[in-house]
Amino acid sequence: MSTSQSTSTSPVQLDLELCKACGVCVEVCPTKVFDRDRLGEPVVARPADCTQCLICELHCPDFAIEVRRRERKGKAGAGAEGVPALTREDLVAATKLAAEEHDGCAHDGEEI
Repeated sequence: MSTSQSTSTSPVQLDLELCKACGVCVEVCPTKVFDRDRLGEPVVARPADCTQCLICELHCPDFAIEVRRRERKGKAGAGAEGVPALTREDLVAATKLAAEEHDGCAHDGEEI
């Protein structure tokens, strides 16, 4: 069972069982969400300041940080007013068309 440190409303979840207290999160956070406790372990000191930029999560060498993204407003995939939302079929068709248009081109220096 993992020990998680933060409040339930915090966008930042810190798994203290995975954390080795390297301090990377403390150093890279642009809004200074983290502090160190008296033992040198990181703590989520200012969760309200988190902008959910993911820098701490992406740089944590122990995968001990999870940043929950904000909920999107409105339906997923819904466009601007009057613009229809894309369907799965639209995306598949566009992908096939793009692949056909680029058929036979070199990738990463490969000779065809």
